[in-house]
Formats: sequence, structure tokens, C-alpha cells
Amino acid sequence: MNSAVEDIFGFKTCCGMRAFDQNLEIHVKNVGEHPVVVSSYFDMKGAWGSRRMNTLMPGGGQRILPGEIKAFYCTMDEVLWNEARGIVFYDSEANAYPVELKRAAEK
Repeated sequence: MNSAVEDIFGFKTCCGMRAFDQNLEIHVKNVGEHPVVVSSYFDMKGAWGSRRMNTLMPGGGQRILPGEIKAFYCTMDEVLWNEARGIVFYDSEANAYPVELKRAAEK
């Protein structure tokens, strides 16, 4: 949370895309044996229910090979993030990949 990504996007894009407001970086690792195409959204789960976060960068489906890690970035409200207990990513075949969030005090 709150990692600076402006330099990362400035380096990775040839068109000079700006990403001043991106404050959350999530690494998604394919621990399976087959490639997956991960959608550029996830659901946050908390006491308030479920909220879809569909503003991930890069947009579109991201193909992740076995053992490979892809980074996603988005703007996240810090209070909402701190209240979240889990997130769920989805692949192009509608498979769900839930992840429980652990706080620093819980590790």
C-alpha cells in the first residue's frame, strides 16, 4: 500500500502514461501447472460485504505462466483496504482465487 508507481509506469510505457494516484500494488503469482488469464478486477470482502474493484492497471486479461508473477496497480481508499479481510481474483474461465488478507500484527 502507498508504493510510488509513477516511475514504474513512466519506465514501462512508451506513451508516457501517468499514474499519479495509484497507491496499491498487488502481485499475483500463478502457483498452478497451467497458464491462466487473470482479469483486471478483484472483489474485496469485509464486514460490509463484497465490493468490486475494477480499476486495476494494466487493464484487460493478463496471461500468467506457471511460476510467473504479474503486478497490478490501482487507487485504493486506505480505510476500505484496512477493513478488508480478503480479496478474490478471477480468471478468464470464471474460476475464483480467494486470498485472506493478513495484517502486520497478525503475521
